[in-house]
Amino acid sequence: MKLLHIADLHLGKRVCEYPMLEDQRVILEEIADIARAERVDALLVAGDVYDRPVPPQEATVLLSDFLCRFAEMGIPVYMIAGNHDSAERLSFCEPLLSREGVHLVGESRGSVTTAILAGEGGPVALHMLSFTRPVAQRRFLAGEIEDSGQMFRAILDKIDLSAAPYNVLLAHAFVTGGAQSESEQVVVGTVDSVPVEVFSRFDFVAMGHLHRPQSIGNVRYAGSPLAYSFSEIGEGKSVTLVELDGEVRVRTLPLHPIREMREVRGRMQELLAMPYSEDYIRAVVTDEEVAPDARITLRTNFPNLMRFAVENSHTASDVEVGESEQVAHRDPLELFAEFYEYQSGNAPDERRMALMRELLQEVGG
Repeated sequence: MKLLHIADLHLGKRVCEYPMLEDQRVILEEIADIARAERVDALLVAGDVYDRPVPPQEATVLLSDFLCRFAEMGIPVYMIAGNHDSAERLSFCEPLLSREGVHLVGESRGSVTTAILAGEGGPVALHMLSFTRPVAQRRFLAGEIEDSGQMFRAILDKIDLSAAPYNVLLAHAFVTGGAQSESEQVVVGTVDSVPVEVFSRFDFVAMGHLHRPQSIGNVRYAGSPLAYSFSEIGEGKSVTLVELDGEVRVRTLPLHPIREMREVRGRMQELLAMPYSEDYIRAVVTDEEVAPDARITLRTNFPNLMRFAVENSHTASDVEVGESEQVAHRDPLELFAEFYEYQSGNAPDERRMALMRELLQEVGG
């Protein structure tokens, strides 16, 4: 049996106010093409389908088209809710959709939802658990439930693993030892973390939540299909293919976004000499003197400039302008001149001072 594992689609997400819908549409098409080419038996989607509980209409249309394509190919889909999803909204019309092979698991009530998948290598029991927190599960579980580790143990211990030769868990959580990215909800402390030992009884755990593709024991994070922060530069995005046939074999298949997320660094002259690119760019300018319109100028070469930073001897210093004085009682024009010189290394000329003087007069300053 072949299972295709993906997670953390975050449909409808905006990065630095740039909408990612077109990038997401193309990457979902590639995922569907991979599923058809590999002749997979099922698609597993491990949560964070949407970027927020009430997604924009365009995101719901994108998901609808994606699921319809799998229904047309006759490949069943098993999908759970992540911490960014509304479990209730995601599982809307589940009984009706399941007739077409689209199985959506919503709110968890102290137990998993189990499906038996028939395949050439023998049946596979797929146990599905949407994202949840201990406070929401205490009324369904016996014993002390103070953290996510205790909650997972209490829920997973209920499962009868004798129904099929293979047992696969589909879940969404932070497993201890996982590497996070800036684009995720950062886990602080141990309340929301789950020890990997909790999952030792399963043959394979298809996990969602962390955006970096990685394995922790028998737990596999497929990662997000696109880079959603500059901390993910160069990681390479992929989908996970799981083969169950006498043994568990895991392969990663690369994805190819229409735009990469990358950083360019150097003097303005060097950056402007680089080839034109529509990739998502973080530009770091290292000139000692940077023109006020540098960001606008760079957009001629990098139209999808997401972030702009200046790194030189001025920004590297520890001087804090106005920190030791009562800023509110100082002349705004004097503060402007001080800040301008701190940023650029040169005092503002009379033309800039005159322009700022006019602006301050307009706003009653």
